[in-house]
Amino acid sequence: MTVHPVEQQRAQQEIDQVIGSDRLPTFADRSSLPYVEALYREVLRWRPIAPLSVAHATDVDDVYKGYYIPKGSMVFANVWAISRDETKYPEPEEFRPERFFNEDGSLNDDAIGYVFGFGRRICPGQHMADLVVWLMITSVLAMFNISKDKDEDGNVIEVDASIDSFTDSYTSHSLPFKCAIAPRSQLAETLVRDTADVALQKLNA
Repeated sequence: MTVHPVEQQRAQQEIDQVIGSDRLPTFADRSSLPYVEALYREVLRWRPIAPLSVAHATDVDDVYKGYYIPKGSMVFANVWAISRDETKYPEPEEFRPERFFNEDGSLNDDAIGYVFGFGRRICPGQHMADLVVWLMITSVLAMFNISKDKDEDGNVIEVDASIDSFTDSYTSHSLPFKCAIAPRSQLAETLVRDTADVALQKLNA
């Protein structure tokens, strides 16, 4: 969101209209927040956490689209290439939540489940991850503004969001960067602190 302030603001406007500012989002709000859903999907597509998914191995000789794959071959599903298919995702390096909407404004059926893998090696925590990551993103958007930070002289610190600013490994995540995170209001800060206190009490009970 540091480099996508317009998308952040639009998501926050939707959250404010649907939920208001006096409570945190819940799973029950998901179907009423289509733009937030589209933004969530675009986050997963734009920078998939496992660009090559999980390794598979053939237990028999196989042929796929004319390619002979011997038994015992290591096979990877190239999630990065799928997420960069320009016939499905025009200008794939652009961050565009709108790509997940139909012409009538409804969400399309591209739930980008491929980011969780395939077959027997699919992420066993897929459904939990889907719920938790969606709720985390929505809660942060509801309670905080994320923006570029400033140095000691008051100059804006630019953020590199190119692929070079992410790790190149089995799992991908951003390299360290500076940003400013601030509560959207005094009420938001109070809600977050009170919720954290309740959670700690339950954990320590």
